[in-house]
Amino acid sequence: MISRKIKKHSLILSRRIKEGSELSRMSEQNSPELGIILSAFEQVKKAKYLASDKAAFDRCENYRKELLQNQEEITYEIFNSDHRATVQDICAKAASSSSWCRFLYFIVKSIAQPAVLEIGTNVGMSGSYILEAMPDFSDSKFRTMEGLPQLCELSRKQFAVIKRKVDCKVIQGLYENTFPDVLQEDIQFNALFIDGNHQKEPTLHYFKELKKKAANPAIFIFDDINWSEGMQEAWMQIRTDPEVNYSIDLYEQGIVIIDKSDQNRNVDFELHLSY
Repeated sequence: MISRKIKKHSLILSRRIKEGSELSRMSEQNSPELGIILSAFEQVKKAKYLASDKAAFDRCENYRKELLQNQEEITYEIFNSDHRATVQDICAKAASSSSWCRFLYFIVKSIAQPAVLEIGTNVGMSGSYILEAMPDFSDSKFRTMEGLPQLCELSRKQFAVIKRKVDCKVIQGLYENTFPDVLQEDIQFNALFIDGNHQKEPTLHYFKELKKKAANPAIFIFDDINWSEGMQEAWMQIRTDPEVNYSIDLYEQGIVIIDKSDQNRNVDFELHLSY
């Protein structure tokens, strides 16, 4: 365990040392989508926020504070498990961090007509930031998937508070049942955040099927790519996929860009956003 932590922090330190050169390499590429990632990264790192951004972040973080005081007990019966946890504990252990949420926010905000898919709603923390970033019209689309009914209801209530005309749906059910239905929807997603099943084969399955469903170009975002050896293997296959133009390894998260009009393939970058 100690050796693993040492290796992790040494790797992160190395990335921070060479951050400037990696950002320069990214800026040299003629890719608007890579430019979106670069801009979002720099805005979070330098805390370059407009007043409207700060107001949105405050609203989302106030929701986080509410969650961290919520003692409602969540059951996991849908997974045939007798496990129970409070909303407070789920938020503290599994909700996306503020820095990561802001990064997602700036990515979505930079897309003129966003169509976003999130696999793994959880308590709706990252979804709140995504919705706040979306243009206030019905052509903006947001689909988010979650297995636990109580978390779906919690997220629906929160999303209703965020007054947007966005076409937004929280899809409740086991992913093996709901994922085929998502694929049948008449939506070409241009931003896809995959954070619901930290296992190799399901992750690769989602990627394979969503490539067919995605818009061109599209940004795929994967969480917990170093969660396990299986997730590391999945990330290696994803970033070396022959259709991938660019990959950005952020250690905890991985991003790939697919753009059929771009001749570059498998150009890799390594950065680190935050601990």
